[in-house]
Amino acid sequence: MKKFLVALVAMFCVTAVSAQVSNVGVRFNGGVEVVGQYDLSKANYVEGRIGLNHNISLTGIYTWKIQEFNWTPQYGKWFFDAGVGASATFSEPVFLSVVGSAKLGFEFKNAPVSVIWDLCPVFSLTPHTGFGFGGGVSVVYNF
Repeated sequence: MKKFLVALVAMFCVTAVSAQVSNVGVRFNGGVEVVGQYDLSKANYVEGRIGLNHNISLTGIYTWKIQEFNWTPQYGKWFFDAGVGASATFSEPVFLSVVGSAKLGFEFKNAPVSVIWDLCPVFSLTPHTGFGFGGGVSVVYNF
């Protein structure tokens, strides 16, 4: 299992470099996820997450950049993003879900770092249907 996990993380890193990922970071949500974001345009991006908790999870979210706020221009900019995607958690049994994402973030003016707080509604499809919420805090390095 450890070899598989190392291979999966290595594959994610190679894919991230070859896909010219815009941002890379870590998300804390009761566990830990590696986060990569790839800008599609100035208005949207795709986010990929690999969960490294008790089980391995993969999440992909298409995200729209909804609004930027000029609340603290001397320190950086605030932003609100929202998106929708899918998630798979590899356990026994495999869980498949539709996920949403609403993010409030802060990008520092003098450092290539963002801190993001998010709320993620989750609709489980397998093995049972259900609805719930998750959330987390991400620290992301901006290229």
